[in-house]
This record gives sequence, C-alpha cells and structure tokens, in this order.
Amino acid sequence: MIKIAIIDDEINVRELIKKMLKLISSSYVVVGEAASISGAKDMLNNCKPDLVFLDIELEDGSGFNLLEQLPQIHFKLVFITAFNEFAIRAFKYNAFDYILKPIAPEELKNTLKRVESMVYVEKETKTQLKNLKENRESTIQKIALKTAKKMYLLEVDAILYCQSDGSYTKVVTENETILVSKNLKHYQELLPEDIFIRTHQSYLVNKRHILSLENDTILLKNNETVAISARRKSEIKAILSNG
Repeated sequence: MIKIAIIDDEINVRELIKKMLKLISSSYVVVGEAASISGAKDMLNNCKPDLVFLDIELEDGSGFNLLEQLPQIHFKLVFITAFNEFAIRAFKYNAFDYILKPIAPEELKNTLKRVESMVYVEKETKTQLKNLKENRESTIQKIALKTAKKMYLLEVDAILYCQSDGSYTKVVTENETILVSKNLKHYQELLPEDIFIRTHQSYLVNKRHILSLENDTILLKNNETVAISARRKSEIKAILSNG
C-alpha cells in the first residue's frame, strides 16, 4: 500500500483527490489530510506518508513555508497549483512533479505513475527545494536534471547545447553529457529563448557558447561543431548578429 497525505486549504479539492485515488487503484490509501501549516506538521509526523500532495497556498502561509519548518522530508512530493506560467516553469526547472487545478483524473493518474518510478533521496529533495526557492525569488539561473540514478543541478549558462535522441535529450556541458528522459521540445520550451536557439531539428544551442558559423555548422567555444538546418541559416545569422 502507498500511504498518501493531502495538504490543501480547499476541502472540495481534498475530497476530489480522494475519490480519484480510489478509482485509480486500491493500492493508494489516504492516511491524512490538512488545510494549514499547523495542522500539516502534526499530521505528517503522525502519519508518515510515502507521498504528499501539497498546495502552494494554505490557510496560514505557503506550502514552501511548511517545508522549511520540517526537520526532515521523508516523503515524495507533488505540488498542487492553480495555473501560473512562472510557477510552472520554476517547478519544471527543478524537476518537481506537480498537478494543475482544476485536477483532471488522467493528469493525476500520469503523475502517480511518474512519482512511483522516482528514486527518493532526501538530500536531493532538499537541494531541489533550495534551488526552487532561489528561482522563485529571482531570474532562473539553475536547472535540475534527473536521470534514473542521479540528480544534476546545473547553471543554465553551463549548458553548451541539447541534442535530440529520440524521446530522450542529451544535455551537453564542457565536462559531461547527461541523458534525460524528456524530448528536445520540452527543453526548448523550458530554457530561456533569449539564450537558447533551435539551430536544427536535433539541436538547441546556447548562443553564448557560439564562436562562429562555418558553412552548415556552428563552431562552439569548446571546438565542437553543431549542425544548422538550411532553412534556419539566415534566421540564425540574424539572431547572432543582433546579440
């Protein structure tokens, strides 16, 4: 059985999630719920859930305030949030799972599948939360990349380019190549469009690392070359000439 706790200040949301969980699988059991930080702290300590659904806005503060007050985070975490473009982008940068309000059954089901496959490491979760807080309070500078075995926390500008590898993406820095289970379109939507340009159907390149354009390739500062598609060549030249 997977023990679940729901922390949301809207009782109708908590009831909806409980009903959906029953329909999805009998292996999920809701062991506690709360509407506030004060109620959640005691509940989490007593129930010790495997997974927590946490709303961003609670009766007496935010979900982040709650997490900062916990001595340990001993559970997998999924945020619940109303649509906010910046908030969603911050969650994506930090590889957190989240579900949007109003909650759709299929989205909840897919989220549960992803979370069940995660390898939970408390130290990594705390690192992600610290980075998420920093990213929410300033221009996003770092991105978290999760592989099956490890979480990487990278400066955005350390990325040279991203290369498509089927439904996966190779994220390349000067020191390493990280294979992540998201397609290139995901990173094109996520990474700053004023820094990263799509040079080819298979490449997304950090223009700050471009040294020169040579025929049908881009030469990077580390002496690697990246392909340019013929139809994008003039567009890329214009982008680079404008800084």
